Amino acid sequence: MPYNNEGKDLHIYMRYSFACYTDKGKRKEVNQDSLLISRAVYHGQEIVLAVICDGMGGLKQGELASAEVVGAFDAWFEESFSRLEDEEEFEDELYESWELLLQDVHQKIRGYGQRRGIQIGTTATVMLLRQREYYIAHVGDCRIYEIMDQVRQLTKDQVQAELDKEGKENILLQGIGASRMIRPAYYSGEIKEDATYLLCTDGFRHKISEQELLETFVPGELADEEAMEKRGRKITETVIERGEKDNISVILLRTWPKPDTDKESEDKKIRICSEYTLDQDFDINA
Repeated sequence: MPYNNEGKDLHIYMRYSFACYTDKGKRKEVNQDSLLISRAVYHGQEIVLAVICDGMGGLKQGELASAEVVGAFDAWFEESFSRLEDEEEFEDELYESWELLLQDVHQKIRGYGQRRGIQIGTTATVMLLRQREYYIAHVGDCRIYEIMDQVRQLTKDQVQAELDKEGKENILLQGIGASRMIRPAYYSGEIKEDATYLLCTDGFRHKISEQELLETFVPGELADEEAMEKRGRKITETVIERGEKDNISVILLRTWPKPDTDKESEDKKIRICSEYTLDQDFDINA
């Protein structure tokens, strides 16, 4: 029976529970966040793609920019991922594919804004769970946390702290469509058993502590997807009560060990959560 360098059985893969929740909040007229969770089965292995994008609130049509990025990853997972699955250098091929996608959609959104004399942009944080590894692409200040007996932030905010009249304000260093160029950050690591992976926009985390994240989303408290959705909704309500002004969005992925004997035999793709709308009147190429 094969093992990795830490002595873990490579035939024990993962199964996942999912939840997502988004709220425009009390002060914004439009929810500029866009979300996606998609699940696929290839060769009996469960693979999950999660994407969270925060349209840049100070710019115009942020909801359209965030939807374009999420839609691009949705199409990529549906049409292109299977060609990478059997690649020997999977990680390198994956990141090259994502880099091409992100640079392409960046140029399209940026060109759309330039032709109309407006600034438009979005952040993007993407996570793929495959076998025992996770892969992340990151632009902006959405975050991914790994929650077990402690909270670990897996992404680094691409911001610069500045002082304004009300105190410290974080200024985004890059945004898809808004910056002259983007340099996505890429991260990878081992998926942990009995862990919660939490993806969120900055509006979700401004008014809560890491201790509250731990108490709310510790895996032992997330018995099923109903419990996950309920806790995501409840903490969002708490954030709003504490005065958060921004849109608020969260994706939750809960891992469970899955023996090789439980593998699904049929290859398939299922969209679990889709919170984005491509505007038919928004032609990014026009």
